[in-house]
Amino acid sequence: MVSIRIPFRRWLKSFLLMAVSFALITACNHSSPQQLNVTAEGSSSAETCRTVQHSLDEACIPLNPQRIVILDEFYLLDNLSALEIKPVGYTPCLVCTSSDVLSEYITDVPALGDMEAPALEKIVSLKPDLILGLEWQEKSYPLLSEIAPTVMIDDPEANGFKRTLEYLAEILGKTNQVQQSLTKYDKKVEEFRQQFAEKLRDQEISIIGVDDSAFYAEKLGNRIYNQIMADLGIQFSSAHESITTNGYIPLSIEALPDWDADFLFVLQNYERHAEDLASIMEHPIWSTLNVVQNDKVHPIVLDVWGPLTAIQFIDDLSQYFSETL
Repeated sequence: MVSIRIPFRRWLKSFLLMAVSFALITACNHSSPQQLNVTAEGSSSAETCRTVQHSLDEACIPLNPQRIVILDEFYLLDNLSALEIKPVGYTPCLVCTSSDVLSEYITDVPALGDMEAPALEKIVSLKPDLILGLEWQEKSYPLLSEIAPTVMIDDPEANGFKRTLEYLAEILGKTNQVQQSLTKYDKKVEEFRQQFAEKLRDQEISIIGVDDSAFYAEKLGNRIYNQIMADLGIQFSSAHESITTNGYIPLSIEALPDWDADFLFVLQNYERHAEDLASIMEHPIWSTLNVVQNDKVHPIVLDVWGPLTAIQFIDDLSQYFSETL
């Protein structure tokens, strides 16, 4: 198996490098944009670019990129769509639940493999002038940067969607679109607070995920939905303070009473999570929770990636609390 796989990878890399070189020579007969000086003074034939810093390196990108490939169907698609930019290709997550809000923006955009394994040959064929990815996809960066200037974005969850939006707008020359999106978001937040601030004043919420016969929790502030709920003035139960490290923290079913609250949101981002929740609901501890007895358990698909899905998330919360409070 190894003797076959290694030569194929070498062949693939050679093929991509030759394809990229041929495309650059025949298309414009000048140096790679990543090697150009941003000022390009004294050379009217040279296409200017500007150097931007990103999570892995720096890249000299076109001043007005027209053919952008994104290696993500969530964070990057949301933010680019808010900036009124349509990619020429994207890599989907083959094991994730697709976003209903964002699907309309990629109805006729070709899929390019998978987020964890971009289809490099297809990307080459699209002749992108800019590739945008996420920092965790760094293993693909060396070959991608040979195809076109490539910018890897810092973790949008850690940075928050506002900073990610502002960064993309800056490097893509769309800063005038940022305030429009943020103003709409701030308006939604204010409307929510006016409607529910008093009703939720003494209410606490726990957010957990389910996995098989156990559950997990995350550190507050580590996810975009946490940040939005904080903006809305929603209070989290004290159990969340016990989570001090990043990532998914597995918890035993015996710890479930610690997460009892006025409302319990249960994450169901994959189809199997519905079965996981059904399994937990059969445990004797489940029926002892006040939130269960009060019928305030809310299974939810947290589809929150950027300004567009943030607006939808607030609308969904408004509808839920209108029906519940």
